[in-house]
Amino acid sequence: MDYQAYKKEFLESLRNDSAINGTDTEDEFLNRTLSLLVDYDEVNDPVRFGMGDKRGRGNRLMRADGYCFDETDHSLILFISDFQDSENAANLTRSRVDELYWRLYYFLDEVCNGRMEDYFDDSDDILRVARMFRKRMTCNIDDPQLILKIKFYVLTNKELDTALLDANLLETTIRKKKGAAKKTRTTKKIKKADFNGKPLEINLWYPERFYEMEMTNSNEPVVIDIPKDFSEVGVHGIPCIKGDIGENLGYEAYIAIIPGKLLAEIYIAYGSKVLEGNVRAFLGTSGSKSVNNGIKRTINNDATKFFTYNNGIATTAKGVEVENINGQNLITKIVDFQIINGGQTTATLADAVLKKTNVELEGIYVPMKLTVIEDRETENEDGVRFYDEMVQAIARYANSQNKVTAADLFSNDPFHIWMEKMSKKCLAPPARYTIPTGWYYERSRKKYQQEQVKLRGDELRRFQKKFPKDQVITKEQLGMYLTTVACKPHIVSKGKNWVMKEFGNDISKEYRGNNDSFNEFYFKKGICAAIIFRAVDNYLESHKDSEKRPTGFWYKVGGYKLNIVPYTIAKILSKIPDGYSLNWNAIWQKQALSPAFMHEIEIVTKQTNDFICDSHGMIVTEYCKKESTWEDYKADKTYTPSAAFMDELVPVSLIKEEETSAKKEAKESNDLKIVMGVVALGPGYWSKLMDAGIRRSMLSYQEQTLLKQVVQLSSTGNIPVSASGKVPYKTMNMIRSVLSIKEKLESEGISVTNGENV
Repeated sequence: MDYQAYKKEFLESLRNDSAINGTDTEDEFLNRTLSLLVDYDEVNDPVRFGMGDKRGRGNRLMRADGYCFDETDHSLILFISDFQDSENAANLTRSRVDELYWRLYYFLDEVCNGRMEDYFDDSDDILRVARMFRKRMTCNIDDPQLILKIKFYVLTNKELDTALLDANLLETTIRKKKGAAKKTRTTKKIKKADFNGKPLEINLWYPERFYEMEMTNSNEPVVIDIPKDFSEVGVHGIPCIKGDIGENLGYEAYIAIIPGKLLAEIYIAYGSKVLEGNVRAFLGTSGSKSVNNGIKRTINNDATKFFTYNNGIATTAKGVEVENINGQNLITKIVDFQIINGGQTTATLADAVLKKTNVELEGIYVPMKLTVIEDRETENEDGVRFYDEMVQAIARYANSQNKVTAADLFSNDPFHIWMEKMSKKCLAPPARYTIPTGWYYERSRKKYQQEQVKLRGDELRRFQKKFPKDQVITKEQLGMYLTTVACKPHIVSKGKNWVMKEFGNDISKEYRGNNDSFNEFYFKKGICAAIIFRAVDNYLESHKDSEKRPTGFWYKVGGYKLNIVPYTIAKILSKIPDGYSLNWNAIWQKQALSPAFMHEIEIVTKQTNDFICDSHGMIVTEYCKKESTWEDYKADKTYTPSAAFMDELVPVSLIKEEETSAKKEAKESNDLKIVMGVVALGPGYWSKLMDAGIRRSMLSYQEQTLLKQVVQLSSTGNIPVSASGKVPYKTMNMIRSVLSIKEKLESEGISVTNGENV
């Protein structure tokens, strides 16, 4: 799709959504653009508020359309929309950017230095937001809630005026691919004067920028031109040595020493964007025993020893430019720079600059390992990119300040690969559609679209019929659905990062510890959780009241749907008596909720809204994040399930019987796959591995006997199985012992590659 077609389709879809939802097109524009920024990890969990243009102190026009925080660099992000419902919208001019800037600036100035209560009703949530901003702008220097940086995001559907492409405003340049629209310089960031001593910048998000991001299906790469972008640091590049590690490995390696000031300034400029491969949030520097506090002490009290004490950072890039200046190799440019390990070191250095405890970072240098991986497309048989495998391995094994767990690199977790395979194998009954259909599990971003790129004609139509667009589930959504039915609505209210942290950590441990529990019944139950969540969401959307489509319904546009939905579901499930359960099979068979269940939803959504809006002076969205809020609502006795709903429940014993049966089938299937994998390696492989182990005197007599047995088994290919496909217990013991022997030998450097002993 070319740029002009993208723009036209974008506007048409906004108009369609506006007509369906009874909202303004600008309202849909804000929803869509914020959703895109979240999808591509530009922002986390944005919150909208509808204050509109408001006259404040001195008759100044102020406005903000939403906000979010980036905890990694302690920044406050304020959003403002500049939308025009026209295919020929006027250009975004420099003067218009200034107007929008001053509206945001005056809003923030009134929040921090004025009296917002003079311009808004006492019941308006904007006053609670203002109090939170003021508190976070002025709290103690060691408080992790402290805001150190301000970012204004202008979201527009207008083209940039040529005046905005002036060189002195240019932050980065996009180079378009061959065949795309003509090459242009594009402004993304405009640096402004500080606000109350805190750095402030404007980020412009416009159609071409969204187009570039969607067409490449990736976050905007961080391109660091050291002499150009960081000349104030006073360095021409990063001293380095290129590792002579061999050829055709798929990557290059550099060992470097990066000045602490340069590393801090890179982080201040790009924030969490340079931590894309390291999804952990910065843990803060408070607490005398924390690792970060130790880093902080070294920075402030013993700077010249920093290089000796610190483990350094592990980084990746897509490409680098190295120049020899005065006989020394310097990295002068890095494309798609990411810090995989050492994010806390980096953030603590930036903290010292922003908090002015050590602005110059004189004498501080950081060891840096840089792995350059140009290939970002090649995938293995499980659909995992070579690049992602490399990043995961670096994060897991690099000697960093804090261990990175498998949950930190969640997309390639075995659980997600399993879910993806199940979604293509386990089809839903023809209830909503005339044929059996699949709930497509999108383990990695935009994969649903990518699978359709090479399909044409009937093949494409068959795929779209088999996997309808409204039955796509992302990994973030699955985490949200399962966390909700686990009755943790306060976690869901914290946003996708918190959900993925909690859900990801738990599910990774559970899958590795007992993957037999992950079976067809588990998959179906997960889909049922999606059906329940979406049913509540759709109920609110289809009935909501707006100026464009007044319905008289209690739920209004801009309501707290993201909190109402999980709290409603958790409330209903928490009232199911002990010994009983939802009939998950009935939901799966019907692919919908029963009238009795929907009746409960109608009642409880209203009760939930009333409960959370009585937030005791707190911002409602913040109130919903507190576990105590959920505990209070769970204990509230104003709701009792109806008899019709109770009649549909089934004994827990029936559910456990199904789970046990599914677990048994999964175990038998998993055992057979393990044995087949061992046999598939072939007798030659096992013979050579045994010979290598004997030569190194690493195998006991019993281990040699076991290896001889597996050589015999893989020679005949006759796997002993029962009529039901069950592998005998004795055989499985032998196979598991052999795999342990293989792991032991490989850990000592013995392996068999292409039939040769290494």
